[in-house]
Amino acid sequence: MKLRKTIATLGLTTALALGLGGTVASAQDLAGKTFVFGGFGGDLQKNQDIAWLQPFAAATGVKIDQTDSPDMATLKTQQEASNVALDVVQIESSTVDANCGTVFMEVAIDRSQLNPALDTNKCGVPVVKFSFVLAYNAAKFPEAPTSVADFFDTEKFPGIRAIRGGSNVGIIESALQAEGVAPADMYPIDLDKAVARIETIKDSIEVKESFAVIQDGLANGEFDMALVPNGRAFNASKTNPDIKVVFAGAVTLYDNLAIPTGAKNAEAATAFLQHVAQHDTQVALTELFPYGMGTLGDAPKLDDQARGFFPDSHADQLLMQDAGWWGANDAAVGDRLTALFAQ
Repeated sequence: MKLRKTIATLGLTTALALGLGGTVASAQDLAGKTFVFGGFGGDLQKNQDIAWLQPFAAATGVKIDQTDSPDMATLKTQQEASNVALDVVQIESSTVDANCGTVFMEVAIDRSQLNPALDTNKCGVPVVKFSFVLAYNAAKFPEAPTSVADFFDTEKFPGIRAIRGGSNVGIIESALQAEGVAPADMYPIDLDKAVARIETIKDSIEVKESFAVIQDGLANGEFDMALVPNGRAFNASKTNPDIKVVFAGAVTLYDNLAIPTGAKNAEAATAFLQHVAQHDTQVALTELFPYGMGTLGDAPKLDDQARGFFPDSHADQLLMQDAGWWGANDAAVGDRLTALFAQ
């Protein structure tokens, strides 16, 4: 796994001058130690670097290398070879729920500032709550869509749609909403019904390898609408002000930071998880990039544009995903969608 960059150790006064991340919890001396952080890249990881990683390195003296978060198959292969290449991974909470105590190690940290509704296992720290919004180009549609179900209305809203390849990308629950399934009745998912509904508009959907590609396609007018994380839509709107979003029915979930079993630098990684379990730390990221938090406390300070793309600004419209169902069924969904779009 190729490392992209290294955070240089900063002076503590620099971190405090930046005003990022609040006070680092139990700022123990980690000078001479290191750990590897695997995130999702893009603007999210750039802002995590500013809000989380740099202040922690400054306060503790630790050196942090960064890379990409691996998929589960890669991580398990590393574990079988007793050669785990990273120490903290960002990954969907449902995956950590399903693999806590096996693929991921339990951590002894203070969880008092975490949101109990999101703190569902003893291995991960809930972070980065986000919504798969319906993002659309307002210049293309005389009438605006009103819910994610409109992704499936190609008569009223014709044009090219985009989704990212994979399983848990927002399209399954959105398809069922288009079929009239109420949020309260969403789980367990009727996968046959969802796949059948997706098939009806398959010719209007382009499946892309990354959300970064979809973000660019929205901004440059290549796609008329897409199901994307709200942060990606926010970035597209900064390039193209015609990009708007619909949160009604938006599938909303969150990630975990977790330590893989067999990590070489578990001590430093655990200290970092404690740092990110603080509300001030998570607020620092949200105020840079409008994803939600896994903690409870004062609301973030956002400007008007960011507030419009922030999930908690639309809390009464969101569909909170059932992480337990996805933890048990993610692979099956992926197989069905791969087969569908290969036809």
